[in-house]
Amino acid sequence: MLKKLFFALSLSALYPLSVLAQDNADFFQDILISDELKQQEAAQQAQQQLEENRAEAQDAAGALLDAKPKNLKIDMPELPRRSQTTPQPEPQEDVQNLDAAPFGLLWKANIDTIKNMGVILTPVEEKDYVNSFIATGLPKGALDFKSVKLTFGEENELWRIIAVSDFMQDTPSAEKGLRLYNTYSRLLDQKYGNKQEFYTPAMKTIEKTVIVNRKETIQTEQVPYEIGNPEFLSQLQNGSATLYCTFVGNGVGAAITLSVDGDGQSYIVIDYKNLKILQEREQEAVDIL
Repeated sequence: MLKKLFFALSLSALYPLSVLAQDNADFFQDILISDELKQQEAAQQAQQQLEENRAEAQDAAGALLDAKPKNLKIDMPELPRRSQTTPQPEPQEDVQNLDAAPFGLLWKANIDTIKNMGVILTPVEEKDYVNSFIATGLPKGALDFKSVKLTFGEENELWRIIAVSDFMQDTPSAEKGLRLYNTYSRLLDQKYGNKQEFYTPAMKTIEKTVIVNRKETIQTEQVPYEIGNPEFLSQLQNGSATLYCTFVGNGVGAAITLSVDGDGQSYIVIDYKNLKILQEREQEAVDIL
């Protein structure tokens, strides 16, 4: 319990909301966010402050992923539960005060509110993430995605959304998967900004002839493979290479990764977390002390 509390207290350092970027363009086919993008900052002073803090926002984006980005498990503790003495019925929510979320959903909405939107929720077990569901019948259709999972936590507030794309029979260079990954990376950057890409390449050994003491000798050197090389699909599959991006903006942290399953099919995963909610939970933990 104390360990989770200390994790919660560290969230403000990971997600400084004061530096979240905004963009002003429509998102691709209303797949991720249905509302129009907010207008860019008009005041020069605000824009200057945004630029000064951009580096800090980029550092926060990198903290969204743990040591295994290929599986896109973001290392984040479950939200702490508010203390209450007796169970209380869920009040009817004022949805007008809730922020728009991907796929036409609403951040911080409770389970009943999401169901009332016509979404079918099927419970799914996931370690460290309470009240998780596979969602179908979404308000905004997921054209490229076969599965969308929602997490409400013990607080019964939607704070995490994970979307898994269709699985694709791909080429040895992962051409199809890369195309989808690059498309949604561009769109997520347009929506949230502060893009940081992380590529861990597979390495190959090459031999070269060098002159040492006037004699030819063979030396070996480790050279990284490039993204999309002829063996890229198998490198992603066996874990010798990883590729993912993180984004931070509009109160949301998002991460996208390119993965390959055991059958050699490529796919992408997009993981969203509402940073405003996480900051609120942190403040609640601080208020207890």
